[in-house]
Amino acid sequence: MSLKKTILAALTACVALSSIAFAENPESPAVAAQAAYVMDADTGDELYAKQPDLRGYPGSTTKMMTCIVALENGQGIMDKTIRITDKALSVESDASVLGLQQGDQITLRNALTGMMLVSGCDAAVAIAETVEPTEDAFVAKMNAKAAALGATHTHFVNPHGLPDANHYSTARDLAKIGAYGMKLPAFRDIVKRSTFDMPYVDGSYKHCVSTNEFLTSGFPGANGIKTGTTNAGGPCLVVSATQNGRTVIAAIMNSEDRYGDAQALMKYGFSVLKPLENVYIIRKAPAGQTLTELGRQQMEQAKAAADAKAKGQAAQETAYGTDADTADMAAAAVKKSA
Repeated sequence: MSLKKTILAALTACVALSSIAFAENPESPAVAAQAAYVMDADTGDELYAKQPDLRGYPGSTTKMMTCIVALENGQGIMDKTIRITDKALSVESDASVLGLQQGDQITLRNALTGMMLVSGCDAAVAIAETVEPTEDAFVAKMNAKAAALGATHTHFVNPHGLPDANHYSTARDLAKIGAYGMKLPAFRDIVKRSTFDMPYVDGSYKHCVSTNEFLTSGFPGANGIKTGTTNAGGPCLVVSATQNGRTVIAAIMNSEDRYGDAQALMKYGFSVLKPLENVYIIRKAPAGQTLTELGRQQMEQAKAAADAKAKGQAAQETAYGTDADTADMAAAAVKKSA
């Protein structure tokens, strides 16, 4: 081969390898959001970040934490009716509401679902005052939970997300909160719904439609989570999707195209997921189950299966004899006939 042809072949190979590398390392998407963060919900790995720790008003994405705290602290009262006080009914007139009225009888379980779908600020207050004696006591638990999750740039002053100078979060923190929520079966069941006929105790119901258009956008595996919009913080959105057992979370703050951003960020997130290595993913585990407990249960199950197998073999040997016994009997029979 001539020198010219050799050089041309080498250049062609380099171009081919470059194309493969580009395909394996997709370009980060350009998004309209002021801040955004994408994470692997199973490992906590960062997949994308744009000003992830910039403080902003989270709006009704706050209700993710309201839902989490209510689910974890109200387990024994889920089927009791919520307490509707004047404070719940006096939420700002331009805020999104579930439409509660004095005397309405709705269980805590159903009020949570209604709140998350229509982003009801009135329901958020009623839920807080049902789970804890006061709204302030409930909000204290929201802040404690945020700290426990490592959401260190977040502070809440209310359960609904209406703007306050001391009520703030970041894209990274919202993704962490959303990822934790998606590990709770009851939370997942709520946020995956695009509609819900919320029943009242008297048999009537209210038809609720989710404000989260990502759920019906056609994105593969879309299963959550929450919208939020205020004049102060702009349009916000936290979304989730699960594909082939892997869950990706994207948090978007102050975007004029939050759903376009969500599509681009989630597509990118799934394209750069790393294979799991030595990582347990507990999908349907009861809340609070640990890997240590799961490992112990698996060891007990394996031991029980081994014991059952050993007993079965022993019974078979008793009935038919071992292979050695069978061989000895056959040899004896041959010798006798001879």
